[in-house]
Amino acid sequence: MSYWRNTMKPLLDDETGTMFKHAPVRVTLAFPNRYSVGMASLGFQVIYRMFNNEEGVACERAFLPDDVDAFEKLGQPLPTVETGREAGDCELFALSVSFELDLTNIIRMLDVVGIHPLREKRDDSDAIVMIGGPLTSSNPYPLVPFADVIVIGDGEQIIPVVSDALRESGSRQDFYDLIDGMPGIFLPARHTHEPTWATAPKELLPAYSQIVTPHSELSNMFLVEAQRGCPRPCTFCLARTMYGPNRNNGGQELLDVIPDWAQKVGLVGAALSDFPHTKFVGRTLTERGVKLGVSSIRADTVDTELAEILKAGGLRTFTVASDAPSERLRRWLKKGITTEDLLKTAQISRDLGFSGLKVYMMIGLGPENDDDITELIAFTKELAGINRIALGISPFVPKRHTPHFADPFGGVQIIEARLKRIQKELRRTAELRNVSAKWAWVESVVARGGPEIGMAAYSIYRNESIGAWKKALDEIGWVDEYGDNDASSISLPPGQYVPRGVNAHADGLAV
Repeated sequence: MSYWRNTMKPLLDDETGTMFKHAPVRVTLAFPNRYSVGMASLGFQVIYRMFNNEEGVACERAFLPDDVDAFEKLGQPLPTVETGREAGDCELFALSVSFELDLTNIIRMLDVVGIHPLREKRDDSDAIVMIGGPLTSSNPYPLVPFADVIVIGDGEQIIPVVSDALRESGSRQDFYDLIDGMPGIFLPARHTHEPTWATAPKELLPAYSQIVTPHSELSNMFLVEAQRGCPRPCTFCLARTMYGPNRNNGGQELLDVIPDWAQKVGLVGAALSDFPHTKFVGRTLTERGVKLGVSSIRADTVDTELAEILKAGGLRTFTVASDAPSERLRRWLKKGITTEDLLKTAQISRDLGFSGLKVYMMIGLGPENDDDITELIAFTKELAGINRIALGISPFVPKRHTPHFADPFGGVQIIEARLKRIQKELRRTAELRNVSAKWAWVESVVARGGPEIGMAAYSIYRNESIGAWKKALDEIGWVDEYGDNDASSISLPPGQYVPRGVNAHADGLAV
């Protein structure tokens, strides 16, 4: 039974925009998660198109099977989507990684395609392993044991450089020589610290989809990037530093890259209600009968006109971010969203007939205490008196390149106790969805760790669990509170708190 014919070919047949190409230099662009997740990644699609537009380079995609154990029992090599060739049979095996928790998936994918996960075990007979994506900008260091090349920053600036080197090099060292010193290129075999990030000039934007498929998490949606970066000063968010400086695309520029056949369009940006052309683009598309999707709307800039455009585009539930359970903590995060802003948004959603309001927020913030959770509960009840409310709650994960890098993780036991209280007091008031506190703790470790975290992941990648992570981290001597880690003593502005017992690697990398 052919895995490609039975599993990948039906997905391929339903795609619009697939690129088929044969060329001397073969690139496999892999996403270390299932097909539906990878095809919702705009960056993944942009890199796919860019490689295929390079002379002498052909790029095909590969994804981690939904059930890796079952796939391995088939005894077949992992195929690419386009032709079914062996995914590891290429000159460059490039992985695009979005999430910290995909660290073990990176290792598993290399294993599945027959490439040794550890860089030091490979030689010129193996494909060069290149890893890029949002994770590398956030924290590349756990990837050091596995990657030959780590790409940091905008791929639009890097793909032509890498393609030139692939065409001209005769060996791995030749390839390194040709790209060494370029912005965004981190060579673990030669470098110890990340380089200057690659930043794409405005003329290479906007980013937009290459393939539309009903089997994506964003089914049949054509994505286009309205803005890259963010003008807001929120202290917890990586968008301003990771994707900065803020670059707005023109309204007509966006419309020009959207094909006439697109029936659903998703506008991508960190703060779309700040984008000066959202209403123009949205109105133009809805007048064509196009359905709209938006990635982020700020409650302080929502007005009736924008909400009407989004409703005309088929939006049924209005989504905004509070990002903190109380007014006090929103000020601490420099979020710029007030209680009045959220109430106003709920009223607009009700008046225009939206079926409900979804509010994203974090708990486990540094100065957080029970009073903040009390305010969250009371405020949610107030919102629920206006329109149906759904809360999406995530534990706060400190990230590099933000003022919170040295802040401790809030502690699994404390976060779980607060989630339990929220669920108990709001179960009849709001729909609640929360991210696991235990897995958020693992995310926080990967977000702040070094190569030793990569090796810990390598020791457990075939049997990953919270227990396995705790044991592996104990074995490498990682210092990081798991359970009761009350950080409520933080009273200084973000970034000025100096915790005791910070891991030495994290301490050395604090910014």
